Amino acid sequence: MLLEIRDLHVSYGKIKALNGLSLDVEKGKIVSIIGANGAGKSTLLDAISGRVKKNRGEILFEGNTLPKDVHKVVHTGITQVPEGRKIFAGLTVEENLIMGGITKPKASTKGTEEEMYKLFPVLLERKHQQAGTLSGGEQQMLALARGLMSQPKLLLLDEPSLGLAPIIINQMFDFIRAIRDMGYTILLVEQNATKALSLCDYAYVIENGQVRMQGTAEELMSRSDIVSAYLGEKK
Repeated sequence: MLLEIRDLHVSYGKIKALNGLSLDVEKGKIVSIIGANGAGKSTLLDAISGRVKKNRGEILFEGNTLPKDVHKVVHTGITQVPEGRKIFAGLTVEENLIMGGITKPKASTKGTEEEMYKLFPVLLERKHQQAGTLSGGEQQMLALARGLMSQPKLLLLDEPSLGLAPIIINQMFDFIRAIRDMGYTILLVEQNATKALSLCDYAYVIENGQVRMQGTAEELMSRSDIVSAYLGEKK
């Protein structure tokens, strides 16, 4: 198993964000995390990447305990694409990609950069354009490409469809599927549960910092309570 989380607890002061959460991520798969706002989804990704500290519990990556510092986590092979994109607005598209691969030898990232331009042709067209002048969809493409520049073993995606038009959302999920087909492993946090379930290999439903249910998309969508609560329809 690539990632194993056991009995993870994270608190913000007296508020418990994660309360004994456990899950697994298998290599080469897309695992989706769905749940209401405030369920602990983003906190989970932040705990994995080291952006927030755990109170207790275990996070194993390739069988080893993850380091506590963010930069050391990146060196293990985990990269997070944060909610809201967080691109470097004042840098060009190319410079953003270079920054994404800064932890890797320059010779190895050149090929990855070319792969990103093939995956996202619009980024090649905007190569010398300031990232802050891109559209929202183009900025999200850049955020994904920048994350992939580090050639991660595990890509953490936090709300990649946030603030995008419906037609761009569909395109974004096509890109995520293509990234998985390139051999990457993805842990996806996504408010759009229908889209998240449509492309994942496995999913976890989180409530109040705990796993309420888990299974394949088919298994979860067969549950009337899950459909009613997260897919916006009754069954």
